Amino acid sequence: MVGIVSSGIGSGLDIQGLVQQLVAAEGQATSQRLLVRETRFQGELSALGSLRAALDEFKTAAERLSEAEITAARSATSSDEESVRVTTDTDAVPGEYEIEIVRRATSARLTSGVFASQSAAIGTGTLTLTTGGESFSVEIDGENNTLAAIRDAINNSEDNTGIEASIINAASGSVIVFSGSETGSDAAVSISQSGGDGGLAALTFDPAAGSNPLTLSQEALDAQARVNTLDVFSATNTFDSVIDGVTFTARAATEGETVRVSVTNDTDAVKGALSTFTVAYNSFVDTVNQLAAFNPDTNEAGPLQGDATLRSVTNLLRTELSENTASAAASLDTLTEIGISLDENGKLNIDDARLDTILADNFRAVQNLFSADDGYVSRLTGVIDSFTGSDGILETRTDGIQSSIDGIALQNEALNQRLVNLETRLLRQFNGLDSLLAQLNNTSNFLAAQLSNLPTPGGNNAS
Repeated sequence: MVGIVSSGIGSGLDIQGLVQQLVAAEGQATSQRLLVRETRFQGELSALGSLRAALDEFKTAAERLSEAEITAARSATSSDEESVRVTTDTDAVPGEYEIEIVRRATSARLTSGVFASQSAAIGTGTLTLTTGGESFSVEIDGENNTLAAIRDAINNSEDNTGIEASIINAASGSVIVFSGSETGSDAAVSISQSGGDGGLAALTFDPAAGSNPLTLSQEALDAQARVNTLDVFSATNTFDSVIDGVTFTARAATEGETVRVSVTNDTDAVKGALSTFTVAYNSFVDTVNQLAAFNPDTNEAGPLQGDATLRSVTNLLRTELSENTASAAASLDTLTEIGISLDENGKLNIDDARLDTILADNFRAVQNLFSADDGYVSRLTGVIDSFTGSDGILETRTDGIQSSIDGIALQNEALNQRLVNLETRLLRQFNGLDSLLAQLNNTSNFLAAQLSNLPTPGGNNAS
């Protein structure tokens, strides 16, 4: 509102307050009407947001039932986890396997002869170290030719392909040990030398030679296991291509004993996903009931009470849940037949005993009921997408409501400007009137003073 300097001098009235009351009275009805409309639109917008959230949650739960880790859910157990650890993926097929761990994979280890100490000078030249078909070289000169310096040169080489050198200091002297970082028969270690004074020959090893200065204290070997009496090998202690969909790790040799590995359908994973599915749908039903509620005692209605969109999506989802899946087995083509049914309140309930029996006898049929092209997941998500998609019904309605809210904001701005103009005009008019009254009052006072000075008849001034 526009502020005006002091007013009411001529009339004695609170012109500022009077004008503010008149302006407020002028805008009150329109402002109240716009507020009621905006409140209703905001409530409807919030309600549609709640409906969208409930639908999105149900869609996510439904889609989970078609994901690979559920549709091909498997679990695996080992009778001896200390020796054999097992995991599965979606390619695993239920079955029983007897596994014997003959040996674990090892890395190569070479040990030198005894030197006087780690500060003993060994020699100069070039050491070339090879493992797994990859080589790197270190240059040894008079500045780094001790046992310790050679160790550091190898370990600090930026080209190191996977060989670590270490020193063991014993009572008899010091030895240097070369260890490969990788396991398996392809990870053998060889060391050669060239140039220099020839002293580095004491640190060489050729696997093909009959004798070597370095001793092969541990051979690089593949892990070996027997699966149902068949020999299998792995460069590491993990076997991931022996049984389709199954990975087992050799944690310890079993010394002729076998470990039983069982791969089964993971019914708990499917039951958990189905439980989430029903909870999400029932939460959607609760949301719908809240948005469409009507309290006869207070005459208060939910923000979407009687709303056609709400009725439509509810009816469509309920219809799909009651329909059968044409591509499924005839005896297991509806939710009811696997133990999931709609109750009198429109919510889903699970008969756990019935579901357990069906999963035990027809695990794949239950999966297909949801994941098939015409299964429940495809049909339910199709309905939801028609409402929540970028071009869906809810998006269209939300855009329309937001446009109405924006329009109300513009109307409020126009109203405020009109009231500002009205206040300015009224203040100008009232202040003009007040100035006129002030002039009239001054004239009246002047005339009264002049009249009071006129001689009165019969007074002392009479002639």
